[in-house]
Amino acid sequence: MSITCGNRAGHDDGKPAIHATIDAVRACCTAGLVWACDWLLARTHPEDGETYTVECGGLSWHLPDGRGTTCEFGHSHIYAEVRQDERWDYAEDDEEAKRLARLGVAPFTMDGKPFDIDSDALLYPAGLTSAL
Repeated sequence: MSITCGNRAGHDDGKPAIHATIDAVRACCTAGLVWACDWLLARTHPEDGETYTVECGGLSWHLPDGRGTTCEFGHSHIYAEVRQDERWDYAEDDEEAKRLARLGVAPFTMDGKPFDIDSDALLYPAGLTSAL
């Protein structure tokens, strides 16, 4: 979905811009600060199959509740202090997710989905650490 933004003053070239979501248009017109999303995306070159990384480049802004930032393509980051207070954190893989779970911290993928961890696999290590 593409939406033309009428905030010409908010764009460097003074021309209307195309945004991916209504939230992005709203942020472009009302947010005090917007910037290009620097979330890294893996891409594959169609001719040789080589993988390379690019920045998202979508419009980013602070979440209205002050918990973090987001962009028009759904890339978000919740601040470390918020994650600590709420007892959850990002994990890059299953092993890191298990380590967080053993510490009583709920693990989430980088795109904000909870990890599916076998709770039985955590019982032995959790019992071992409580016995120490």
